[in-house]
Amino acid sequence: MIKKNKGCYAENIAVCYLQEKGYFVFKGCQTQSAIDLIAVDPESFEAQYFDVKTLSRRKDGSQIYRVPRIRNKGIHIILVDISTKICKIVYYDKKD
Repeated sequence: MIKKNKGCYAENIAVCYLQEKGYFVFKGCQTQSAIDLIAVDPESFEAQYFDVKTLSRRKDGSQIYRVPRIRNKGIHIILVDISTKICKIVYYDKKD
């Protein structure tokens, strides 16, 4: 799969994951933005910001860990394994 297509596919899997958890989900319209998705809790209207990353592994099978494009700003990672379609949220604390 082409690298760009992997990212789009992972982002769509993440959207479905968040919608299944009950969030309103909004996709970013800029391709190089630090925020890929905004998820809003329908009850509290609290927003969470996500950077979607595709799970990658080294040749030895160990996981390559990803960090947000902008650190310490309350942007969390949704790590997506496109082979299993499993998502994992990695939360980062807001530090100003």
